[in-house]
Amino acid sequence: MPRNLSRITPLVAGLTSLVSFAMHAQEQQSLLESYTPVTYAEIENPDPREWLMWRRTQNHWGYSPLDQINKDTVGDLRLAWAWTMEPGMQETTPLVRDGIMFLPQACDFIEAVDARDGSPIWEYRRERVDHAASLSCANRNATLYGDKLYIATGDAYLVALSARTGEVSWERQIGDWTIGQHYSGGPQILDGKVVVGMSGCYYINTGCWITAHNPETGEEIWRTNTVPKIGEPGGETWGDVPDEERRGGSAWMPSSYDPELDLIYVGVAVPIPWGEIQRDTRGGDVLYTNSTLALNADTGEIEWYFQYIPGGNWDLDHPFERIIVESEVIPNADSVDWINPNIASNERRKLITGVPGKTGIVWTLDASTGEFLWAKETSYQNVIVGVDIENQKGITNENLEITEIRQRRFVCPSTTGGINWNSVGYSPDTNALYVPSNNVCMNYYLNPVNPVVGGYHSSATQRKLPPEDFDGQVGMFSAIDVATGEEKWTYRQRAGVAGSVLTTGGGLVFVSDDARRFRAFDADSGEVVWEQILNSSAGGFPMTYELDGVQYLAIAAGGGVNYRVMTPEIRQRRGGNILYVFRLP
Repeated sequence: MPRNLSRITPLVAGLTSLVSFAMHAQEQQSLLESYTPVTYAEIENPDPREWLMWRRTQNHWGYSPLDQINKDTVGDLRLAWAWTMEPGMQETTPLVRDGIMFLPQACDFIEAVDARDGSPIWEYRRERVDHAASLSCANRNATLYGDKLYIATGDAYLVALSARTGEVSWERQIGDWTIGQHYSGGPQILDGKVVVGMSGCYYINTGCWITAHNPETGEEIWRTNTVPKIGEPGGETWGDVPDEERRGGSAWMPSSYDPELDLIYVGVAVPIPWGEIQRDTRGGDVLYTNSTLALNADTGEIEWYFQYIPGGNWDLDHPFERIIVESEVIPNADSVDWINPNIASNERRKLITGVPGKTGIVWTLDASTGEFLWAKETSYQNVIVGVDIENQKGITNENLEITEIRQRRFVCPSTTGGINWNSVGYSPDTNALYVPSNNVCMNYYLNPVNPVVGGYHSSATQRKLPPEDFDGQVGMFSAIDVATGEEKWTYRQRAGVAGSVLTTGGGLVFVSDDARRFRAFDADSGEVVWEQILNSSAGGFPMTYELDGVQYLAIAAGGGVNYRVMTPEIRQRRGGNILYVFRLP
């Protein structure tokens, strides 16, 4: 053997490594060069192999037609690659286009990586501001359109980045971060416009709004206030409260859109402060809080609204996704809790359905008019006791009204919600909603108001289990038929089910829980057919994509909503944000 072979071998290995690195860099450069602008036709009908926006489509189904990973093959899923992400609130939705994955992360940090193995391509890091609002660093989504990646930031800016380089194409300040305003739900491309809802409308500052912008310049096209001012339609429901004290109405989540009706659907959160005795609005509905707004896509005008909790009081806000579905309407009176007796026809029609708020109730409305059709409880609640069909609003439990400061009430669910911002999924293959919900209540009271920037409630809670006998089972995962309201199946467990749902053409439904389990359920039977223990509960929204003929499944773990205060034996370390990507062998 040659004397200096031991020296030659490391040298060869080093040269091989350099060549491999150079080839990989070349491949990444090729990805950037071959990136093609996203057309609006693709926004309306995206390629199943890609994921261009939050929940993949404008109707917010959270559904992918991909079926390589299916009931027969899912048992063979294995880890393809993983990527350590930015510390902070983990609520991201990975996007994929032309082999590049775009990862919006906490505090406006964006990375573009190779979707095959996670190799980094570029990054954008926005300068941090000394923000008073505690939730300002949550970034739930970005969106792709043309040659740009659009984000809405914690300092209340709308920003367009070059998808190829991460460089800023334009940016516009929309709100005022110095008084607590910020973005949480990111922008969507709807009707060819960038549509985004302001959040962070806590104390000191006034109400929030929805805006539409020119994608090329960011110029504002229209603006709709979620809390009407004096003289605006609905403004009278706030009584004599002056404009500067009409607070709240955050639009925490992205809007959905139906191109045939040309309507944008927005969920609006609670009034601020939470209690009507604190706001001096007793007896007033305080529109448009806790409501669905249907907006004219051209003008932003409100075509109709439905208010789930008039008057507020308990921080049980209703700002979550509005799912647009076309279905028959044949609610089963034995399966739903409230039904409109005047439903004229069981013909197929456009619906707004899903679980819009923390009470965990499935609400189904006519998408063109807002007419109430039916509603069904999932987890335990005692707040909604009926529906005022004529006036398109819920009826709340008068026994839970709060007439003085520090008056205790036992309210279900807690402010964590039967469900929170984790999303419901819908599958067109089963015409069913897949609902993650939880049984949790609270002892609740209001405190004297202490108006500060970034403060947002002046109340106190102590979480409790419901009085009903659930055998300590906090978490529920239910399949609800959209046409009938019937429960196809329900999976109950001790751990809270606080992950968002992904449904697929492979007959699978994916969701995660507080015990760090990421699972695949059989969409028809509710049987668990695969699971993986993650490092933490998953605060991100799961998605799937296909590249080079291989289907991948991605989930961002770390943080998120959790119900572990109800299940102290289920423990985990906080944080540890990691993106996991799975594939078949």
